[in-house]
Parts: sequence; C-alpha cells; structure tokens
Amino acid sequence: MFPRPFILALLSLLAGSHAMGEPRPWTNAQGKQVQAEFGGLKDGNVTLLMPGGQNATVPLASLSAEDQTWVQQNATKAVTITAPADAARIPWDKRRMPTEVKEPMLYMNIKVVKEVPGECIYESGHFQFKTSAKLGAILMKDVCRAFESTYELVRMMPWGIIPKPEEGRQKFQAELFATREQYLASGAPPWSGGVYVRNDKVFRMPFEELGISNTVGANGAYYRKGEINNDTITHEITHQMMHEYLPYMPVWLIEGLAEYTSNLAYKGGVFSVSGDGVAFAAKQSGSRSRGLMRAMRSPGGWIGVKELWGYTTDISTRNEITSFKLSDQGNTRAPMGNQPPTMNDLANRYRSAHILAYFFVHENGGKHLMRYFDALHEEKKKWPAFWEQVKVYNEGLKKLRPAYDAYRKAMKEFMQRPDVKDLGGGRFSYPKELTPPAPPPDPPKEPAPPDNTDPDAVCAKHLNILLNDRTLVQLEDEVRAMFQKNGLSL
Repeated sequence: MFPRPFILALLSLLAGSHAMGEPRPWTNAQGKQVQAEFGGLKDGNVTLLMPGGQNATVPLASLSAEDQTWVQQNATKAVTITAPADAARIPWDKRRMPTEVKEPMLYMNIKVVKEVPGECIYESGHFQFKTSAKLGAILMKDVCRAFESTYELVRMMPWGIIPKPEEGRQKFQAELFATREQYLASGAPPWSGGVYVRNDKVFRMPFEELGISNTVGANGAYYRKGEINNDTITHEITHQMMHEYLPYMPVWLIEGLAEYTSNLAYKGGVFSVSGDGVAFAAKQSGSRSRGLMRAMRSPGGWIGVKELWGYTTDISTRNEITSFKLSDQGNTRAPMGNQPPTMNDLANRYRSAHILAYFFVHENGGKHLMRYFDALHEEKKKWPAFWEQVKVYNEGLKKLRPAYDAYRKAMKEFMQRPDVKDLGGGRFSYPKELTPPAPPPDPPKEPAPPDNTDPDAVCAKHLNILLNDRTLVQLEDEVRAMFQKNGLSL
C-alpha cells in the first residue's frame, strides 16, 4: 500500500497553472493541514500541487488567515508550467489500493446560494444541492460529508477515474426533498431510499434518508434527527462519479462496484478500504444489510458467474450479449423472458454483483480491472463525435420528412389512376404521356459507430479484459477459490 495524499479532491490540471517549486504546509479553517507546493491563484481559488504529482483546487477563503495572506503576497511569484493531456492519470501498473480514505475537509465548506420558500440552493466543493425546504449551512455541511467523501473515495481507488461534473455543469447536482411524496413524484423507484438518475444526471433523496427532521425548528430550518443513510448515498454517488463510464459498462459491474464502495466501513468520516473483506464477511454472517441491500430486506444469494454475466443492460431483465459488432447484430442480444423480478431476485443479483466486483478488485492486485477502466477511458473518447453525427443525421431526416410525405401522397394518387397498373414488387406501368411524381432527395448517409460497435452492445466490448482468456466456468471456479481462501462464504 502507498501513503494516501491529503484529503483534497482533485480537479483537472489546467494549462497555464503555476508552481513555486518548494512544498509548504497549508492549513484550512478547521485546522487540517497538508504539505503541498503553491500552484497559483485564479478566480479566488488556490491550486495546490501534491507530493504524488496530483493537484487540487481549493477556495482561498477556506484556508487559514495566515495562508490567505501568504497567497496574496506570493501570487505574482509563481512560474508557469504546462500540463499534458490526461496528466492526472497514473499508469495502471503504478496505482495502488488505498488502505483508507478520509473525508476532504477543505471541500466541505458550504456556500448558501439561495434560500427562499420552496427552493434553496447550497454548494460544497464539488456538489450543488437543491432542496425543497431550508436546511441552513450548518446542517448542509453535515449532510455533504458522505457526498464529498464518496467523491474522494472513487478518486482514490486505482481505477483511474477522475470525477468531473456532467457536461455543461460546474458541480455535481443533488436534489433533496422534504417529503417522501415529493421524492416519489420526481419519478424515483418506490422501494428506493435515493437514486442517481442517469438521464437527468442528478442524485435525488428524501430528507428522511438524511436523518433530517420532518418538522422545522425554531429558526424555521430543519435539523438532524436520526442516522444518515450513508450506504445509499455512497452507492448512488459512486454511479454519479462514474457517469462518463456507465454507458460502456454492463449493469452487473455498475451495480457491483457501487455495492462494493457502499459496503466499506465508514466511520468518523473515514472509509476503511483495507477492511473490505471484513465488511463483506460481516454482511454474510447475518449483520445489518449494507449498501442498496439495506432497502431490500433480504441478504441475497450467489446466482453464479454465468447467470450474472447476462445482466448487461438492465438488472431486472437478463439480456445476454454474445457480440458487440453491428455485423453480428442477429446474434447480439438474447433477452431471457419478461417476468418482473421479485425483491428477492433483485437481492440475489445485487449481492452477486457485489461478489464478482470484489473478486475483480482483488484479483492480481486488481490488474485486470484497472486495465479494463483504462480501455473504457479510451472508449469514451470515441463516441461524442459519433453521437454528434447521429444528431446531424436525424436533423437531416427531419428536414426531408415533408418531401417524403408529399412524395408518398403524390404516388398514392398516381397509383389510383385507372390507367396506371401495379405490377407488384414496386413495379408499375403507365401511359407514355403520364409522368410519375419525382422522387425526393436521397436520405443522408447513416453514420457508422466507432469500430462498427453496436451502441446497444458497447457495454460488452471490453469484458474480454476481465475474462483474460478464461471461460465463465473457469471464472466461477476462481471466484469460489478466492472466497474460500479468504474465509468468505458465497
């Protein structure tokens, strides 16, 4: 294991940032300290260059008064450095699992953006929270701990993921609802305690899952009353932190890794990563269900690698993908029935996904999983241009629609003439003095997806890296062997 950098969240390194060359201690308003080089001051934010080559940007106002004075005196003395593309990514063979991950205190200062009846907006370092009722900065700081901690956890895992907000946004979005009725009205699943909605790119949760009272206090604001559902927050925020990668992953791995992170022991603002096996064993021995399983009231059971591998696009319906190539589209998908799953079925699938994710996290030091994410990192670069071409293609078809509709109408009238005969097969005869309607312009050429990949099957494209030339039967044997060796029960 390698020493973990201080509790700062990483933002991408900007070309034209600055460094002074010598590390110095930095202290935030809460007294937390870190050793780092000064990387410059821009728009009220200070860039810190960490000893491991990673970088962080923190608000100047979040630092101690002494540090703020130092920055103002030395801001013009920084020297320019240049950042290469993907500078923050470390080669997979240089990454290591952290033993623990601490909450990033410097990103947990709350800014009150708006507080009006029915709509309040608060911001932490990486999140913007929209609430349907006033919570206040003090309570929001308590609430945001699990959010910012999960950001830090995903960033620190050796998967090479550098979380950044969805396109067009400065911060990750979260919506918190005073009542469960408001939460369900947003479209959330009835059995859920919180949910990341991929289409809307927002995390949603009712106050009751945040341990917040259902009545206001004397100052007109809500207050902490019970336990915060950190498990669900960690599970769903893991999805949000990985949003760039989700379209290229099978759902069993998406849910499995979210269950993995949400089952890590989290106490006092610290995730115990080295204890992931202990947490898993405790879960199996009959302790309180963790992660998403907390809402399912069932411990779940192992369904096996072969069965689980088929949950590619939807955890509720098995959809086995045998090829990701468009040329093999006839054999690409094989849906397995339409029977709605029971809660016990879902419990089995989520627990099995957790088991298999745990296996890949630990197999050969997580080598195959790290290489898999590196492949996804390159894969996600290929698709924006294609989807832009699809947008242009659809717009072209839309513009041609009136011409095609007019042509169909004219042809229908033409074919109804008594002197026009339908010969079948799209052929017809007509007198020489007649002229059939002129055909519309040819449609635009349909864009080709990257590598001739079926967009609906891209989630299976890189699974061969995880398989590593093994069959699913062989993988099943290795999963069982690892769990037996570690004293864990399937």
